[in-house]
Amino acid sequence: MTPDKAGRGVHDQQWKETKVSCLLTMSSSPSDEDPHPELPSCFANKKYVERLVGELRSVRSETQESLENSESLPEIEEILDQMLESENLSDQKRARPAWRPKRLMRTCIASMVSSDQFGPLVAGEAQRRGFYDAQRRAFLGDGLGWNWTLHKTYFSDFVPIVDFVHPLSYIYQAAQVIAPGNPWSFYLKATTDCWQGRVLDLLKRLRAWQAAHPTTPDETLPDHDPRKIVQMAVTYLTNNQKRMDYPAYRKEGLPVSTSMVESLIKEINYRVKGTEKFWNRPEGAEAILQVRTAALRDDDRLSEWILNRPGSYHYRRTTAVPESLAAAG
Repeated sequence: MTPDKAGRGVHDQQWKETKVSCLLTMSSSPSDEDPHPELPSCFANKKYVERLVGELRSVRSETQESLENSESLPEIEEILDQMLESENLSDQKRARPAWRPKRLMRTCIASMVSSDQFGPLVAGEAQRRGFYDAQRRAFLGDGLGWNWTLHKTYFSDFVPIVDFVHPLSYIYQAAQVIAPGNPWSFYLKATTDCWQGRVLDLLKRLRAWQAAHPTTPDETLPDHDPRKIVQMAVTYLTNNQKRMDYPAYRKEGLPVSTSMVESLIKEINYRVKGTEKFWNRPEGAEAILQVRTAALRDDDRLSEWILNRPGSYHYRRTTAVPESLAAAG
């Protein structure tokens, strides 16, 4: 939360979102067959899905612009940390599935600058990490348009992947409209189609419903109108269809979830956001973001900088004369 202008007191406060990028080196093994063709059990658990969709809807309702055009970066927090962790839904935690990519090294970038300014920062860190020389490269994001502008500009040869959870929320809401008598059955079929790469089949069913419930060209639909709900799902899936070939991604050993960056956002927000916390000087928040991300990197870059910077007040350099030189004198 920042004020409209810097100065004493809090006046005309407004929320400002950070841009966050998580750069991960991961290990995985490609396979000839889809290593997990079945829909994870967490997405077939009704209580879990209702909680997940409720969180996504609350985030979406807080933004004033559409998900496709907004500069905001939503936080799903710990709910996406559980992505694909279907085993954690039971009381007894089981072993993590072996097919999932494993994290080796994480660094991150965070800033309050615009997306146009943020792109070069992410590309510079990717260059430093040697990402452009990797044999397999992936760029994951949600439905926000600026994410894919960044991909096109700086990471065009990376495989673009839409986080699986975000289309799931559109499907769930569309199911309430299209099959009011048994929405859960429609949801399970549609979500399985997406998981198994049959997005086009789902779009055909949604468009068939639209054909039976047409709108006039000059008609403006309110958000609660069933036709608007289905229209939003069709728009989202159409715009992202080419980034939803999940069986191919799993065969390549690539991740299909942005839960890694969502959990990182929570770690960053512990420092810069909070109830009754206001940044009277937004440039101060920007400085703290840089320190916070440096502390969260796996490469210990912050400690190295502190210990090696010239004139450090926190590192006492020895002035003792070596014994061998003293003896020679």
